[in-house]
Amino acid sequence: MQYFPFQPEIHSNTLNYTEFKPSRNQNTNIALFYQFQTKKEITTHLSLVPDGCFDFLICCDPNKLDAFLWTSPLFRTEHPELLNDCTYFGIRFYPEQTIIHLNNPLHELIGKLIPLNEVFSFPMPIVEQIAECTYFQQRISSFEKFILSFQLTQSLNLNMVEYAVQQIYRSKGTISIKDLSRDIGFTEQYIRRKFSEKIGFSPKQFSRIVQFQNVIEDFLLMANTSTQDIIYDIGFYDQAHFIKVFKQMTNFTPKQYQELFK
Repeated sequence: MQYFPFQPEIHSNTLNYTEFKPSRNQNTNIALFYQFQTKKEITTHLSLVPDGCFDFLICCDPNKLDAFLWTSPLFRTEHPELLNDCTYFGIRFYPEQTIIHLNNPLHELIGKLIPLNEVFSFPMPIVEQIAECTYFQQRISSFEKFILSFQLTQSLNLNMVEYAVQQIYRSKGTISIKDLSRDIGFTEQYIRRKFSEKIGFSPKQFSRIVQFQNVIEDFLLMANTSTQDIIYDIGFYDQAHFIKVFKQMTNFTPKQYQELFK
């Protein structure tokens, strides 16, 4: 079962959006490279819906170079305005990634846009290299060369968390913490603590995010598929349960959120 995080509002609220998805078989750390431009005269406000990931977001304006850590919220969150008429380059990491080790446990950083140098030793030369690139693909290549230096041997704890995350993906977010504990051989308390440190969410919260992410794209793009078929396939109890979770995640009802993307 492959999991892919979907953020519709970045695409719809920016200019010249482009993205590249590395092969899941070749790269289990990076979900997506993307790039967009903010508008000249209108303030760009971007919101994230929960996806369990974190992003590196680099401002490529040669006069205002900067890099940020952009973390998944538990509920839809609007972040501070970005610079007008500026190109941003983003890297989205899967929740179970093993190459980036932040200075803080992720649960302390959830739902925030933070200067990257406050939580990770991110050297400015790579920011300058990425900003100097002319093309999107060049920026991807520059970052891939840089990130090779951060490849570290997986620890036992990371292996455990990665396995648990994969089980959550396979179940589309319906597996219980009790079943995870029985399968992995660690106590529920230990799994919760390690999830809090490495993912930033509890297993239950992350499972709810995965459940939501498995339905949002199909729901927004649904043509011949009924709402009932979608929600029951993902494991929601009924339509009322689906509406409740959807509103918690986005601050909108499903119908209201669909209206935003018509």
